[in-house]
Amino acid sequence: MKEDLASLLKDFTLANPLKEYEEKLDNVHLHVFVLRIKKHRFPALFLMINASDRKLLNLSVEDPFDREPCIYRISMGIPDTLLSFYRRLFGEVDSVSSGIFRMPLRVKVLRSAGDKTWLRKIFLQERVKGEEFFLFQERISNGHLQKLFDLLNSRLKLILKNEGIDVFLDLPEWVERDHVSLLHEIGVLLRKKENIQPAQNPEERTFLSLRISYDRFFEEDFDLKSFVESFLDRLKKIYEATISMI
Repeated sequence: MKEDLASLLKDFTLANPLKEYEEKLDNVHLHVFVLRIKKHRFPALFLMINASDRKLLNLSVEDPFDREPCIYRISMGIPDTLLSFYRRLFGEVDSVSSGIFRMPLRVKVLRSAGDKTWLRKIFLQERVKGEEFFLFQERISNGHLQKLFDLLNSRLKLILKNEGIDVFLDLPEWVERDHVSLLHEIGVLLRKKENIQPAQNPEERTFLSLRISYDRFFEEDFDLKSFVESFLDRLKKIYEATISMI
């Protein structure tokens, strides 16, 4: 993956909009131009360019435009090579955006390629601050990356966040309408027993959400699809036993 990103950077040139906005920024060297490609629920591919024309191409779990304030939105064409690469990975592109941000960008990065000096500087700054955003990629093996890509092609309703993988469970067909609140309370107790946090901003029809940490997801013997199936099976058994006593 890193080699693929590096190869992409060699195939196109892009004008640096930072030069046009230099007088509008308090310190142009603390800012970057970002061009981002995204499919909903899937990783973001984004290009960063700094004031010295150094470039980094990154694949991140979250969209920088969702996580950080964009100072100036800029309309710019997307190189076909980037669009084709993203479609090969994830099938389609839902949106593209570009603009100027102030560093640092706090999105967990799966892979980076480009100016090594700049990347090492970002790594050092995060180590000093005790943060893990771009540094996240150092503990993500190719096997981990493939496991994540396989999950994205599953039928689970999920979204990748910096904090973990948010899984949204729809209301099961086997629950009676009058018992929805009861099922939710049982689910919350079972979630606590598993030491799992809820996801933020659950979607419509979601009766319960699970936030699975990356540490847990990347454990060799952990399979998220099997875990969710087991969780729902246990939930149903507890629900049926509770209903029988009412």
